[in-house]
Amino acid sequence: MDKTLLRAACVLVLGWWLLAPAAGPAVAIAAASTAPLPPPSGYHVRAGRMHDAEGRVVQLRGINHFGFNAPILQPQFLWKMGWKAQIAQIRALGFNAVRVPFVPDTLHVTTPVDQLSWLDGAENRALVGKTPLQVLDLWMAEADRQGLYVVLDFHSVSAQRQYPTWFVDTPADFALMYHGRAYTEQDWIDDLVLVAGRYAHLRHFLGIDLYNEPHGIVRWAAGDRPASDPKYHWKTAAEKAAAAVLTANPDLLVFVAGITGNWDGIEDSTIPMNYGENLQPQAYQPLQIRADKLVLSPHTYGPDVFGKSTFDAPDFPANLAAHWEALFGQFHPRYAVIIGEWGGHYGRGPEAHPDDVIWQNALVDYLRGKGIDNSFYWCYSPNSRDTGGILDDALQVREDKMALLRRHWGRD
Repeated sequence: MDKTLLRAACVLVLGWWLLAPAAGPAVAIAAASTAPLPPPSGYHVRAGRMHDAEGRVVQLRGINHFGFNAPILQPQFLWKMGWKAQIAQIRALGFNAVRVPFVPDTLHVTTPVDQLSWLDGAENRALVGKTPLQVLDLWMAEADRQGLYVVLDFHSVSAQRQYPTWFVDTPADFALMYHGRAYTEQDWIDDLVLVAGRYAHLRHFLGIDLYNEPHGIVRWAAGDRPASDPKYHWKTAAEKAAAAVLTANPDLLVFVAGITGNWDGIEDSTIPMNYGENLQPQAYQPLQIRADKLVLSPHTYGPDVFGKSTFDAPDFPANLAAHWEALFGQFHPRYAVIIGEWGGHYGRGPEAHPDDVIWQNALVDYLRGKGIDNSFYWCYSPNSRDTGGILDDALQVREDKMALLRRHWGRD
């Protein structure tokens, strides 16, 4: 069927994105509607597995490749590597999907990228004089040509640091923004819609991660008195953003990260949590996003990145699985559960924690036991301080990390 006609038909179905999936096991709720869902367009989820438009199962063997979210507003390490060669290497290593973080600056800053960071050699000459958005256009088209699935990740409202909310309304923080003023929830939604529509013609453009690691004052929904202001409620914001994205491009999947604690007296708030790791409230306050378009995408990290009391417990690492199960694992296979970020130095380098190898191995054991074989490892390039990359500082492939990932993918 012609995609334009199919997209128009989907848009005319009022409120279809608000049909709630079945309630989780913790608290029973009344079904929002018994009306049948219209057939999904494009990528969709069935029984916790992703499928393409033809109904074929898609396994995401994913890697994060950052840089469009940083002050350089382009892929990392182009001062030593060619941008097309990076995409080709990612593909050759066995990855078939890339999660690409971006920020509002990526879309709106007009300074050419070669003025933001040094570009090496003839391989990057095509990027000279291009704005960050024009470079993203080229990158997306080349990834699609090489057959890589792409999830665009709205990583932060600021290129300078990870911001806890998807809006900025504190004047003291306006300096973090590319335009030096407030950035509203509607600005965020508008930017999500921009990329959803801009890359709709690319066959391997799979989905959008609505916001990376909402935390701090953010809560899932009502229930915690110190964060009772609904502007801080992630559930409502994610539902509004998902509705707009799927109206602009019904072929996409919507990835929704967890939060830290909801502290509502229902979830188990005693479990130590990473940013973006906690999806417990989905069990009793489920997202009003149609389940065949929804991906729950927690982040989880070990001792290299974030210290938890869990790691110092006498029963470590045996205690990990119960926490992962509570925080996100309980939702598989009712929903698609795809970890958006995980990783670490894996035992190498001065920043490496001695227990990180144990932690990463335990996570892969847990995911294999659950039948979860989709994720996005953090990250490709070596200059992520907390984790390193699939490439080491000499740009050589970390074969130990690749062996771990092949085991996770079921290719060992």
